[in-house]
Amino acid sequence: MVRSEHAARVDSAITSGSTANWRDGRVAVVIGAATTLVAVAGSWIPSIWGDEAASLMSARRDWASLWTMLGTVDAVHGFYYALLHVWIDLVGDSPLAIRLPSGMAVGAASAGLYLLVRRRAPRETAMIAAVVFAVLPRVTFLATEARSLAFSTAAVVWLTLLALRLLDAPMRRVWWWVYAIGLALSSYLFLYSALLIPVHAIVVAVELRRTGPARGIRLRPFLVAWATAAVLAAPIAVIAVMQRDQIAFSRASREVSPEAVLIQQWFMFEPAALVAWALIAVAVAAVTVRAAPHRRPPAHGHRHLLVLGIVWAVVPTAVLLVVAAVASLGYTPRYLAFCAPAVAILIAIAVAALPRRWMRVVAVAVIAVLALPAYLDQRSPYWKNGGTDWQAVAEVVDEVAEPGDGIVFDEGVRPSRRPRLAMHAYTHGFEGLVDLALVRPYDATDHLWDVTAPLSELEERLDGVDRVVVVSRGDGGVEHDVATLRRAGFAPVERVDLVSTVITVHERRS
Repeated sequence: MVRSEHAARVDSAITSGSTANWRDGRVAVVIGAATTLVAVAGSWIPSIWGDEAASLMSARRDWASLWTMLGTVDAVHGFYYALLHVWIDLVGDSPLAIRLPSGMAVGAASAGLYLLVRRRAPRETAMIAAVVFAVLPRVTFLATEARSLAFSTAAVVWLTLLALRLLDAPMRRVWWWVYAIGLALSSYLFLYSALLIPVHAIVVAVELRRTGPARGIRLRPFLVAWATAAVLAAPIAVIAVMQRDQIAFSRASREVSPEAVLIQQWFMFEPAALVAWALIAVAVAAVTVRAAPHRRPPAHGHRHLLVLGIVWAVVPTAVLLVVAAVASLGYTPRYLAFCAPAVAILIAIAVAALPRRWMRVVAVAVIAVLALPAYLDQRSPYWKNGGTDWQAVAEVVDEVAEPGDGIVFDEGVRPSRRPRLAMHAYTHGFEGLVDLALVRPYDATDHLWDVTAPLSELEERLDGVDRVVVVSRGDGGVEHDVATLRRAGFAPVERVDLVSTVITVHERRS
């Protein structure tokens, strides 16, 4: 990008003199590595929860079993499951191993965001945006999730950077193909990434209206790229519609509220949300006031970034809210994680507009401090999904059970909260136990989960078993199985209450 002498002079004093002389690519590598370290730190601590169990169990299937399952359910996550399958074959399936790719993706997104902002603004604004992005609670959450959202966020950032490069000067045809195929593949990572197309369409239209002819850039190549991406992404969209009933059980939990949109979507904690929205308002005001014919070059670049940030944050949110209102599904706050880079851009514009260096440093520090409680909570053992404690369940079962003992799980809660998933998430704690209710293992089905039956229908399996461990979500959900055990001569001898799970040991009376 061509920068005026004045724009060069206003580059940030936040960086040291030596860093300021580095090429932007080197700065991006350092930012990406530092962000990855912050993101990965402690990511192995929280217990794996239901969605991650779905990822792990799907990735453990052989290719034929995975393909069969995707024909029935979860095709929208199939690309990610395939990538995770290859990954765990190489490095294993511990909590750190399966979450590490997400932390690396967050680092890649931060590096890409620096380069993206750098194309329109001084180095200071770009570094602020990358730092703010790295500490946003929704982003630090992504690094603790063995799901595709971190990957889609990184893809969206780098595709937006590529779109700006295509806007800035004519490029070889191969880059247009990379752009079109990249847009399509991002939809296979996470379906709602397709909403990047209308975001880019609006931004490109605005920029071409201002400066396109002067740079020899036309709208037609973009239209061809977007149409190509839409055609390539059409199969996953059709399959998603066909498999939409798989999320019907969670519609009631997907109600839209101001708290969900304004707080949970990107900030997760109210203090951080209040400060962030205040800074976004400051960004709009600062750019508007400085958008005069005599504006300085950095202000001009900030205006371009303001348009990009607002469109990127607002359009996908608005579409999902409309879908939620019309179809009663489709919205959950974390689905908009791929818009977090836009929020970081808007906040960076506001911070960069502060007149003194110390003010900018303090502002970034305040944002980081406000985000710290969320960061620490996300890396506590029972943070996920209202207190998932499956790691503790595995440890307790390993202590109280012996090889040959039977085990029964509460099957009465929704699939993503069933304690049975602890056995698949932390297999070491259940080795040698007899799964009394199992009819068919998950990898022999075309659905996500094991097929089970009530113990009363399989009572003959108790023959030769003298101890049974019962794992339930709370006190309910296993009454019928406990009644079957009682009729067979079992009585409870030990009980362990965890955060969300109750483990009871039953022994056969002599």
